[in-house]
Amino acid sequence: MIVIKDKESSVTSFIKQLEVAFHHFDLQRCDEKTLYVTILLKYRGQKVLCDFIYIMNQQDMYGAISINEHYKHASTFIQQHFRHTLLYSDELQLAKNFMKTVHFKQIVQQYANKYPKAHALDKHIKGRRLS
Repeated sequence: MIVIKDKESSVTSFIKQLEVAFHHFDLQRCDEKTLYVTILLKYRGQKVLCDFIYIMNQQDMYGAISINEHYKHASTFIQQHFRHTLLYSDELQLAKNFMKTVHFKQIVQQYANKYPKAHALDKHIKGRRLS
């Protein structure tokens, strides 16, 4: 019998080592389908700005790093510190992890006040656990 142990992937280990901290939220940047949050990626005293974009898709919300003026800096930051090419799956996981923070819940409240028809927010406002 052979037992195969699943080693921790580099993706998992880099995400666990990276701190994602709230930086800024501007409700004016958002619309009914998109929510933007500026965050800081931090590692060993160094940091870089980037924006998470959350897309409202019917009953759910999906987030990733917004491809804007900060994207290249964030991608380079990951490459330099972790020797890892930033993948879309990494972005999804980082954005999903940020959704569990108090800052995100406060942002969602502000967003929901302006866009009450955004049904994807229901489970985040009511405090239900994310999938």
